[in-house]
Amino acid sequence: MSNVQRYAIALLIAMVAGGLHWLLWPAVGALRAFVFYLPAVAAAAAALGPGPGTLLLFVGAIGTGWPLGGLDEWPQAHLADPTRLVLYLVLGGLLVGMGASLRRNRARAVSAEDRLMMAIEGTGIGVFDIDLAARTISASPALARLAGAPVSPDPVPLDAWTARLPPQLLLDSREHLRQKLKQGATFYEREVPLPSPEGGDHRVLLRVHVVWRGTRAVRLRGACVDITERKQVHAQLAATRGQLNQQFDDLNQLHELSSQLPETTDIARQLHMILATLAHFHGAHQGMVSLLDPLTDELRIAASLGFDATALATAQRLSDGPCAQTCRQRTRTTLEDTQTAPMDDECRGFLAAHAIRAVHSTPLISSQGEVLGAITVHLGEPRHPTERECRLADICARKATVFIERTRARDELLVSQGRFEAVLETSGAPFVILKPLHQGERIVDFLWMYVNRAAAEALECTPEQLVGHRVLHSSPCRWMGNPAFSYCVQAVESHTICEFDTTDTQGADTRWFHCIASPIPEGVGVWFTDISERMRNEQLLRDSDRRKDEFLATLAHELRNPLAPIRQATLLAMSPHATDAQKQWSCEVIDRQVSHMALLLDDLLDVSRITRGALPLRRAPTDLANVLASAVETVRPLIDAKGHQLLIDVDETPVVFDADPLRLAQVVANLLTNAAKYTDPGGTLGLRAGRRDGVITIEVRDNGIGIPPEAIPDAFRMFAQLHHAGDRTSGGLGIGLALSKGLVELHGGTLTASSEGPGRGSVFTVQLPAGEDASASPTPTGPTAAPRRRRLRVLIADDNRDASDTLAALLQVQGHDVRMAYDGDQALALWREERPDVCLLDIGMPGRTGHQVAREIRRSRGGELALLVAVTGWSQLHDRELALEAGFDMHLTKPVSPAQLSHLLDNMVKPLTHPADAASASGVARP
Repeated sequence: MSNVQRYAIALLIAMVAGGLHWLLWPAVGALRAFVFYLPAVAAAAAALGPGPGTLLLFVGAIGTGWPLGGLDEWPQAHLADPTRLVLYLVLGGLLVGMGASLRRNRARAVSAEDRLMMAIEGTGIGVFDIDLAARTISASPALARLAGAPVSPDPVPLDAWTARLPPQLLLDSREHLRQKLKQGATFYEREVPLPSPEGGDHRVLLRVHVVWRGTRAVRLRGACVDITERKQVHAQLAATRGQLNQQFDDLNQLHELSSQLPETTDIARQLHMILATLAHFHGAHQGMVSLLDPLTDELRIAASLGFDATALATAQRLSDGPCAQTCRQRTRTTLEDTQTAPMDDECRGFLAAHAIRAVHSTPLISSQGEVLGAITVHLGEPRHPTERECRLADICARKATVFIERTRARDELLVSQGRFEAVLETSGAPFVILKPLHQGERIVDFLWMYVNRAAAEALECTPEQLVGHRVLHSSPCRWMGNPAFSYCVQAVESHTICEFDTTDTQGADTRWFHCIASPIPEGVGVWFTDISERMRNEQLLRDSDRRKDEFLATLAHELRNPLAPIRQATLLAMSPHATDAQKQWSCEVIDRQVSHMALLLDDLLDVSRITRGALPLRRAPTDLANVLASAVETVRPLIDAKGHQLLIDVDETPVVFDADPLRLAQVVANLLTNAAKYTDPGGTLGLRAGRRDGVITIEVRDNGIGIPPEAIPDAFRMFAQLHHAGDRTSGGLGIGLALSKGLVELHGGTLTASSEGPGRGSVFTVQLPAGEDASASPTPTGPTAAPRRRRLRVLIADDNRDASDTLAALLQVQGHDVRMAYDGDQALALWREERPDVCLLDIGMPGRTGHQVAREIRRSRGGELALLVAVTGWSQLHDRELALEAGFDMHLTKPVSPAQLSHLLDNMVKPLTHPADAASASGVARP
């Protein structure tokens, strides 16, 4: 309502009050202002506000001053009584204030009621007031809508409301109310189901206040709240809480399982624990874990629960059970009811015999996608596994898969480690594993973690003495110090392979080790080998190479020395001015120098044959005195030339034993030659020999330069020369002592040397087994009478014309009929034409080789009667064998001594069939 309207209404009320004042003034008298205007002021202030009430008050004040007499008295009107006016204004002001206050309170009450109704309607709270005496009910719109009743601002009959309720709910509510009233309760709560107009039930919470009048309940006031959604939320919360509790229990079970599984390494025990946990999750008491055999692809039961041995044996024979289906299909298999599920009779009978109504089988699939088997739970009631059970089955299957894979990997690792350790233990290569010990970030030592048998043998200890101990504190491994230690540290820190050599010089002998340090996850693996023997051999090879170089230089010197006199003597013999005596002397010089060169070559060949074990001995009863006399005779010119004194001490009793007299004379001659060579002029040499205690001893002593003790072992090596001997080493190849030692050892004896040091002379001692006294006459060492010479037809074939022509001239001088050929074809043609008695054939000729010519001659008629002799520079055993296989009777090595050749032709020996025999025939050919 607007202000204008309110003031207009106030004026209208004032006019009504004035009219009443005009009409009724005689009856009220002096109280007329109080009777009409003050009520009007109070009503206007309460209904229209303080403004209209004040306006009406002032209008009434004017009225109080109005003559209350008749109109005829108006002209004589005078002012009203001031006391009445003041009283009127005071009372009017109070009424205006009270009316305005009443208006404000009413507005607040209406606003509060509106807000309450809004709150009640907004929150869905229904409010009711039941008058038990009048049997009426006042219900808020929210309650009316909740009950499906019409909304009414006025009370409605209670029976009309109760008629809408279900009879059972009504009976229960009345019975509950009677109980509460009987208890004298003033307040109670109750939750009741209330049918919904849309269908279904609402859950309503009633809160009732009982109004008592004395001992009689007169009213029921209260409120009701639709708690359907809250009940649903509570139900969901309860379900969620139950699920959470269940999940918490499941997690506890899984955690306990996870903590127990590592406590055992037995896969069967681990699978049984997993199966028992999964069965607990299902509320079951039976189950089994079946694994596929990777070799046969057959299922075998690895763990079981609730089955005896007979049942397991029966289950093992089932070829198409749930476990097999799971493995074949690679997915979960569920049988909700084993009595209706399709399966073979054998499987159905097994399940029925053990009261199994449902089956839940989960495949075990590895991380590589390989089916390992299945884990199966058997249930006693027909049902489908829940989502929780399927999820837990997957978790348990993964756990089982992890431990199966881990067990297989461990088994494979153990097998691999077993093979590896077996290989390492049986390997001849030493191998160790070292674990680094750190101090901060620096490696300060290593621990022995593994030592194979070969390493323990190389370190001369047992593995138990090393494993678990520090490397640097191990006495057998002093070589593991620097630089070997630094190489191992480098291998660990840089993750690279280090290869190095190291030495141990603290023992009696220096030891060399070749090591390969390879980084491995637990430290460093070290392959090593004792290369001491190799290093010593390399040193020997270097020494041998040095001696070879020295020998070649000496050999060149020794071979060049005879060439100068030979050439000079040749020039002298060819000179037209030379006398016959000079020519004869020249020929003697040439013969002597050639003999010297031949002797050098013979010594070399002898050493080679001794080294190969191919030098034959011509044993015979031998007189020791004859051997010594022959040797002294050979060396006498050198002894006399240097002015030495030779003292000989030989047993007077003849000593005859089985030996090769020529070779023993050669040994003694070599020892006497060395003694004379390495003794200053005018020295004293001693030769003592005899037989004592079944041993023949020959001792050669001198007072020469002596031998350093450390050089004595080298004195018997090939090409050895004494470096401290100065120019005394000239005139030899350094093979005399090696040759002598070999010849003595061929006789079963020993040759040793001793010396007190440089400048104090030396002693060489030969000891030979005496054996039994030889009864035959000793073999003379001197030359024998030559047989009567006869004329022979000889064929010489050699592509070296000078060698062929000079040999032909020599044989012609001796009275033989000689024919010459310079290649193989010409030699074969001459043989067929001349049919010679003896053929001296070179091997390496143009056209046909000597071997081919010999084969052709042997295949020809009469060829078996000819004496075929190979004359060649090839002197190895293999060369002699090839010559005999080709048909040669003998094999002679160039240069051939004229005396040997003359002896051969004079005797015409029978064909021989063994290289050693051919080489030694009549003493004319040396292989």
